[in-house]
Amino acid sequence: MIALDTSFIGELILLLIVRAVTLNLELLITGLSVLGNDRDVEQGDIAERTLAELLIAVGFFLIGRVIDPAANFLDL
Repeated sequence: MIALDTSFIGELILLLIVRAVTLNLELLITGLSVLGNDRDVEQGDIAERTLAELLIAVGFFLIGRVIDPAANFLDL
């Protein structure tokens, strides 16, 4: 993952089908937490940096709602 060697912790990464967030930044490895089905990710998939932090807006519209880690509503 040469393209991810300059990423920062908490950066949103776009994979082919799912999104991910960077957690571990080591010299040779960048650890990602996949926000979705990890079976959709395969070795060699292209990862695109967004240069943005993962942000989830909160407010009264979330009261009583069920969301996943990527802030998608699950109770629709």
